[in-house]
Amino acid sequence: MLRIGSWNIGTLTGKSIELVKILQKRKVNIACVQDTRWVGSKARDADEYKLWYSGVLKGKNCVGILVDRELRESVVEVRRVNDRLISIKLVVGKCTLNIVSAYTPQTGLEEEVKRHFWEGLDKIVHNIAR
Repeated sequence: MLRIGSWNIGTLTGKSIELVKILQKRKVNIACVQDTRWVGSKARDADEYKLWYSGVLKGKNCVGILVDRELRESVVEVRRVNDRLISIKLVVGKCTLNIVSAYTPQTGLEEEVKRHFWEGLDKIVHNIAR
């Protein structure tokens, strides 16, 4: 059985070990995280998981996807769209999985921010359909 989850973490700074312990306890294989507030387009090991993340401004937004030890070698593509959208593609046996971590703009934000988000998500979905 494959377990996939999503969590608006608030901030990942100083919490990665705590997060990994929770994911292990709940036997989550893949976890999408939002609002991690980390800067960069990087990947790093987080104990039994590998974390791919994308963030632009320190202390603001940032999304990521954690994949457990058993599945991390199955990741064949990582697409960092911006600080609100990231996707990965995994090939597991005969199945291809596309996982998207999205941090939707809040209601009060500018229309330009919202438009940028929805255009990015639309682009991800269209690329998956190909």
